[in-house]
Parts: sequence; structure tokens; C-alpha cells
Amino acid sequence: MATSVKGATNLRKALKQFAPDLAKETTKEIGNFLKPVVKNARGFIPSNNDIPSGWLVGNQKGKWQRAAFDSGIAKRAIGYKTTPSKVNRYGFKALVSILNKSAGGSIYEIAGIKSGVTGKFTPRLSGELTGQGSKMTGRAMYKAWAQDQGKAKGAVLQAIFNSAAQFNARTGVK
Repeated sequence: MATSVKGATNLRKALKQFAPDLAKETTKEIGNFLKPVVKNARGFIPSNNDIPSGWLVGNQKGKWQRAAFDSGIAKRAIGYKTTPSKVNRYGFKALVSILNKSAGGSIYEIAGIKSGVTGKFTPRLSGELTGQGSKMTGRAMYKAWAQDQGKAKGAVLQAIFNSAAQFNARTGVK
């Protein structure tokens, strides 16, 4: 799922500084490639009827109230980000991200990865865990990404390479 592109962050900074129109066009193009994946991921979020009743909004009290699940909130919270992330502990950063900003939606996405399908909570969740390895597995976003089969990833990389070529042509750099 991860691809290493050297100099992409510096390219984005240079585009903002010297060719803001090209930077906006590139960001818009990247967003257009990620929107179908986000829409597909929202479709994998179950309705409130398919979730264990004790986890629904309104049934939680105290500190667990923030992590309660609501289908509408979880669907609206899935989105994409086209700004680079912070460098992680391995020295990498994400140029674009698909994420779920709701606590309940995030829990639905990854519940049972480490423990497997055990206990009383995880087997009641609809949807299978899809993805590669324990850190790249989920029920909605990772499933949508897997169904995309790398089309969005290739298109995003192509958009970055095209903007680099256009920027170099404008500035006369070879």
C-alpha cells in the first residue's frame, strides 16, 4: 500500500511558492482520484441496526460516550487529506491520507485486529477485516482501498509526476 516518492514534499512546497495555480490544480486532481475510494468506504459502514446496541450513541455514559457509534457520524467522518503528514518513527510521511475522524468509526475499522475474532464485542460487528498484515487491515477504508486495486494510488502518483514535469517546464529545469 505504501510507495516511496523522494522529493514529493519539496515539489509541493515549490509549487505553492512559485506556481500556486499548478499546486491548486494538482491538489484538486488528487482529490478527484480519492473521492471514489472515500465514497466506497462510506458504503461499508453498517447501519445502527447492525451494531451491538450497547455501543450506540445514547446508550453510553461517562468517558465511553465519546467512543459511541453512530452510522451517520461515522460515514460523514470518512474523508481524505491532501496535505503531508508528520514524519513517523520510521522516517516516512504520507502525502495523501484517507481517514475516519470519528472515534466510533475508527474503532469499527480496526476492532479485533490484534485479538482476532474473540470475545463478545468483535464477532457482533458486521464486515470482515480486509488488508495486508496487522497494521494495514480494516473493515471499511482498507476494504475500499483493496477494491480500488491501486487505481487511485497510481493516479495520485501520476498527478504528482505530471505536476513535476509541468513545473520543470515552466521554470526551465531539466
